[in-house]
Amino acid sequence: MELLVWFFLAQQQTNSRIICRWMATPIVVAVFSTGIGLVEAANKSRLGISLNGEPVDYLPCGTIPLSTRTAVLMGGGDDVKEAFSWMIAKMSQCGDGNTGRPGNFVVIDNGSVPPDDTYISIVGPVASVVTLVVPDIETANDPALEPYIRNAGAIWLTGGDQGRYYNFWKDSLLEQLISKQVRNFKIPIGGTSAGTMVLSEFAYVADPCAITSSKALTDPYSQCVALRRDFWSDRTPLPPLLSTVTDSHFNARDRMGRLITFLGHAINSQWTSAAIAQAIGVDEETALLMEIDDNTDPSSPGTNFSYKVITNTGVSGSVYILSTDSQSQLNLEPDQPLSFTNVKVRKIETAGNESDYIIDVKEGDLISSTGSIY
Repeated sequence: MELLVWFFLAQQQTNSRIICRWMATPIVVAVFSTGIGLVEAANKSRLGISLNGEPVDYLPCGTIPLSTRTAVLMGGGDDVKEAFSWMIAKMSQCGDGNTGRPGNFVVIDNGSVPPDDTYISIVGPVASVVTLVVPDIETANDPALEPYIRNAGAIWLTGGDQGRYYNFWKDSLLEQLISKQVRNFKIPIGGTSAGTMVLSEFAYVADPCAITSSKALTDPYSQCVALRRDFWSDRTPLPPLLSTVTDSHFNARDRMGRLITFLGHAINSQWTSAAIAQAIGVDEETALLMEIDDNTDPSSPGTNFSYKVITNTGVSGSVYILSTDSQSQLNLEPDQPLSFTNVKVRKIETAGNESDYIIDVKEGDLISSTGSIY
């Protein structure tokens, strides 16, 4: 059948970078589809595409999954470029022991912050860096996304507003394509700031409003404590992030109190058990590199994983992993400040330095066993 659609036909080249933008240019094309919904969505699509290099139509290892599953959680601020080098190296480590060909590193943005990805192509061997700007639900259901995600050797979610991720990508074709690509081929996936916060099974979406630690602790049932668990169709792209909630810009914006509140909500709502629930906070200019092999059940919550924390030069950022045990007691009720005892904190710094301490929340006040919340 013939349909009148809005399509893009604009390109400009700056150095080796090709920038494509959607324009309101009507053309008639032949479309064959069994589901008219996606075709209608494509008509309203505002997909933005920029290319650095020449995209290839294959994965680095072909149809062979990678040897391990990997992810990067970055805390916002200036990107930790070493984390991209790590992802690029992982995207060609084939499960059969061979080294794959350079592939496509795909950056996906929700339209809230213009991404700057020009440096990714020079931190490791890739065929191309492809940036997709997906600013609404119609665009997230555009079939034009499929070849880019199907040939993605690694996927990166940018920062900005995680509410846009949730409102525009939930239950969309894009979310399903990402989930399938990571699940089937174990390609590396990562994100920074808002991109980090939507990678876990439980996500704070900051919609309709943002919440501070002080407000969350004194009013844990505020409408601004907007925790969701239904963004990913398969719960989360990476098994170690099952039963997990994440937060970014952690120390700089004093988010320990609100992350503890999020952890309490996940347990109190019976989304998970206290025995396996965890929360991860990542400082600015800091990245948590996560890796898991398939010797363990990939669908099992609380799966063990290897990890490493890296930062930009001169930055003393850390990652904080929060959990509870049988000694923890939680009192989370409307119109009352939070009480939550024996919250275990593992602080992981660069060079493998780690420390463990306990935080108790008593009527909204944080008390640390070391005297320091961070």
